Amino acid sequence: MSPEPKKRRTSPSPSPRPSKAPFPHVNAAYDEALDKYGPVVVVPRHGRRDHVIDHRYIRQALVEDPGSFSFEKGAAELLNLGFISLDNTAYIHDIHNLVAKNVQPRLSGIVEHLAPAIQTQLDRIETADGTTIGGSGSNEEKKSWVECPDLFDQIQLAVAQAMVVLILGESHAANPTMAKHFAAVAVGMADLAGTHESTHAWSRLPRLWAFWNALTAAALIILPTILFGIAPALWKTRHAHLANGLAAAQQKQRQGDFTPLFDVALAQHCGGQSSGLAALSGFLHCLTLCVSIIWASVHQTVVAAVWTLVRLVQEQDEYLPAIRREWESVFDGDGDGDERRLSAKKLSQLVLLDSFIREVMRTRGDTLGCVRQTTRPVQVGPYVIPAKAMCMMPISRAQQHPDNYGTTGGVFDGFQWQKLGRQATQVGPDFLTFGLGKWACPGRQLAVHDIKIVLYALLSRFDIRLSKNTFLIPNTINTASVAPVAILQLKQA
Repeated sequence: MSPEPKKRRTSPSPSPRPSKAPFPHVNAAYDEALDKYGPVVVVPRHGRRDHVIDHRYIRQALVEDPGSFSFEKGAAELLNLGFISLDNTAYIHDIHNLVAKNVQPRLSGIVEHLAPAIQTQLDRIETADGTTIGGSGSNEEKKSWVECPDLFDQIQLAVAQAMVVLILGESHAANPTMAKHFAAVAVGMADLAGTHESTHAWSRLPRLWAFWNALTAAALIILPTILFGIAPALWKTRHAHLANGLAAAQQKQRQGDFTPLFDVALAQHCGGQSSGLAALSGFLHCLTLCVSIIWASVHQTVVAAVWTLVRLVQEQDEYLPAIRREWESVFDGDGDGDERRLSAKKLSQLVLLDSFIREVMRTRGDTLGCVRQTTRPVQVGPYVIPAKAMCMMPISRAQQHPDNYGTTGGVFDGFQWQKLGRQATQVGPDFLTFGLGKWACPGRQLAVHDIKIVLYALLSRFDIRLSKNTFLIPNTINTASVAPVAILQLKQA
């Protein structure tokens, strides 16, 4: 028996930045459908028939039956990766292994290199009138509130600069256009994945819109940026990258070590050769690996950082004083004489900020996530999901349902996780922001550290407030990939 009850869709706003959010009650609609027809409902989305599996069966889909629920096939389908790799299963494995084996084990060295890149980029903020704050200026100018409508773009450029260091190395970070290329690829990959499709006028023609969206993202943004912006610089320096990667592979891995991910990938996939057909094939494969890592490490991290910033500014009277006292205790009281010098150890001690980040992620309203594709017919409760079906988990339902949180699931409590001793990176069936099981995000520790760096870089130097102390959620269905729209005003602290 196939789970057939379908949730009706309301008409979305045609504007990419609507005056009010489309689908304002989308999570309540999914809750109602799953309560009435669950544990599986079929929903037409993006020209597909997605099977939404109730939170009570999440462990079956994400942990207990990986043979029936394939992450690799689901992720490749969701992200439209066909134009990048012919073997999507191997491609997804290569991405996961590259991050899992070379980020967390070397986190200390990575943070030492990435933190200055983010801090330097956010030391000076461009304002709506074209001026900057954060540099030199009169005391009166520093005390004035100024509007910054594009803070998302500036944060994105800062994180992109850090990812240039992580993926390609500091020699490429010296080229200011490389960070812009990374930011462009991140935007293109987000469009390729259909991030904004639910807010577009063509959502009533989903198959056509999905095809057009993927085609334009690949042909007009991703491929030109890679082929004419990133690839030539890497090809010229491929010998040095390969030599560095091979040297790192021969050394015992230590926490303080740092080797760019592209160098590591070249050493693994070029067979030690820097010329010839095998070397070219390996180079292109490593280049495509970097494309997907750019999307995850830049776009998704920036969206999460902006969400946290906006909520912290909105709730600053209650939470920011304690967080700033924690900063002073950790950064000013460690005795190294440089409170601006950040490290993985220091960032790990920011437990109040960590708790706040987790609570923002838990409550921001992510509708669906943790994609899987069935490899064979599989029974979930009384239903049988057919083979090759796209399966999604109801994230907000799992992260706020009374089964997991009692009567307080919908209540925002920014410091509760510090009291309970649960870190923002600690996943479970009741917290799915980073996935669950074998395929949980392998770079989540670095992502949370990046968010902490962004928040410290901004809120240690600037006072920030929200215009009318409110913000808009432009895409209530996809809050994990679409940041809130807010008018932020800044002045030097």
